[in-house]
Amino acid sequence: MAHGPALVLAAALVLGGLLPAGCGKRPTGGEVAADSTAAADTARGEISAEKSVKVDVAEVRRADLVVPVRADGAIRTFRSVQVRARIPGEIVEVAVRDGDLVRQGQVLARIDPRAYRLALEEARARHVQALSLIAAEGDSVVVNLAARDSFTARQQRLASRAQAGEMSGERQRDQLLALELAALRDGAFRDEAFAQRTGLTEARVAEERAKLDLANTEIRAPFAGTVHGVAVVPGSVLAGSEAMCQLFDNGRLEAIVNVLEADLGDLAPGRPALLAIPATGDTLRARIDVLSPRLDDQSRTCEAILRFANPAGRWRPGMFVRAEMAGWIHRDLLLVPREAVLVRDERPLVFKVSSDGRAQWLYVDVGRQNDRWTEITAVHSGGELLPGDRVVVSNHLTLAHEARLDIGLTVAPDDRWLDSDRDGAWPEPTP
Repeated sequence: MAHGPALVLAAALVLGGLLPAGCGKRPTGGEVAADSTAAADTARGEISAEKSVKVDVAEVRRADLVVPVRADGAIRTFRSVQVRARIPGEIVEVAVRDGDLVRQGQVLARIDPRAYRLALEEARARHVQALSLIAAEGDSVVVNLAARDSFTARQQRLASRAQAGEMSGERQRDQLLALELAALRDGAFRDEAFAQRTGLTEARVAEERAKLDLANTEIRAPFAGTVHGVAVVPGSVLAGSEAMCQLFDNGRLEAIVNVLEADLGDLAPGRPALLAIPATGDTLRARIDVLSPRLDDQSRTCEAILRFANPAGRWRPGMFVRAEMAGWIHRDLLLVPREAVLVRDERPLVFKVSSDGRAQWLYVDVGRQNDRWTEITAVHSGGELLPGDRVVVSNHLTLAHEARLDIGLTVAPDDRWLDSDRDGAWPEPTP
């Protein structure tokens, strides 16, 4: 019994150590009030704080919608020629090499001119000889000017009657021959007959031909371009009409693309087009210059020609090209960006930004579209959609009706067809 009180005290100490600190302390009134206020504020914050959804928006617009047509093809130069010698002779100089850029009229090669200079001198001598005969007998040659004027007037009346269908071509020729013989007898062509008799006419023709042959000893570029396939060297002897090189005008090129019959639609010359050239990674703006009047019987395609400038020579004939042309233009439609249209429960909808900054869903009917814009043909529920309204174009896959919006970017309208055409970014059609 002596140990009883000690054991009770020890047990009390052990139990006291197991209890949390302050377990037996009574809270004051101030502490109770502080804890309850904090809990109430937290609850009210969770109820009143509404999370905003950050989105980008774009404006609804009323505009034309361009539906493009796509076709593949190749680039070619629409001016190329085989440069040929017009006269025979030995090449004494070749002034160009493959790949040279030449200007119009530049000398490409020269033929030995000595024989042609002699021929010109001989023709001039004959010309002078004929003139001397005329000078000696010129006083006896008197032209009947009245007879010449009469012949000219009757010839014109004859031509007018033939043009009006009053006589056949054969009858016109017969009557014209009779007029010429009568005029010759009357002295209307006395000077011309005298020149023929003295050899002056033949001498003049021979001299002009000799001048032309001498000029043709210099083979010149018919237009500016790039030289290719030079086939002669000094010492080569040409028999005449032989090609010495090819000349390509790569300053302007054309793309030939084949449009399917089903895609012709409203396609017409003058329509804007985009030309993608995979070899260089470039995309050019062009226009349709020519649309073939016929279809290929086998492929059922129609050729479209699109011409464009190539000032730096970056593109070459034969390169593959892919064209995207303004095929159909639908006027005055209500349009939204394609990103704005969602499908829920198999029904298309858009989220319009309401006046108080919330998402307002509108179930709509959609019509025509291209790769950037969709036509809205009707709004079924939720309100109306007008040009200038803003619609959500991002982060809206799980967006809820009446959700509060945190608007980030307002995406500017982008119509690469009509806007650029109005701004003058598209070249004018080639004359």
